[in-house]
Amino acid sequence: MHSKKYYIVYGLFFSLIVAAVLCLCLTIMQGMPHIDPMFYLMSFGVAFVTSFVVTAVLPLARIAAACAVYYDAKPGSVAFRLIQNVFFSTLIMFVLGIVMTAFMTGVGEVEAMSTMTGQMMGTNLFDRFVSLCLQFWPTIVIVAFLSDPAAGGLAGLLVKEKAPGTDGAPAPKEAPVA
Repeated sequence: MHSKKYYIVYGLFFSLIVAAVLCLCLTIMQGMPHIDPMFYLMSFGVAFVTSFVVTAVLPLARIAAACAVYYDAKPGSVAFRLIQNVFFSTLIMFVLGIVMTAFMTGVGEVEAMSTMTGQMMGTNLFDRFVSLCLQFWPTIVIVAFLSDPAAGGLAGLLVKEKAPGTDGAPAPKEAPVA
């Protein structure tokens, strides 16, 4: 396992990458014809600050790594990264999702058109949050999985910590197949 300092630096880079990409992806996926730069900067700021504070206060990366180890995934393997990122992105989505839903749509009841009846009906913050989670969870997991190596590599460089399972020794040579 990595040190606490590593996970804080990892959370900083992870939050930076994920906030930038998700604010862009979610805006495009919702069918916006153009991206307002001011709104993007505001939503990026809210997403970045929220996700960094959450990752700095709660040990989500350690919890997710422990879950991957629990499922017998070898640290450094693709299976480990996949399991870790599914848990990590799901945990952070709960906090970040509720904050971003409140930021984007407000905290009160909002009128929305029902897809089943076509009539306008009121939806509360919890309903909008659940809808966001159901719609965008796969996107969040994919973005987290793709940004994990960059965040982990940058954190490893700054903290001067190697990935678990690597001791700097050269890889063993395999016997030639006859």
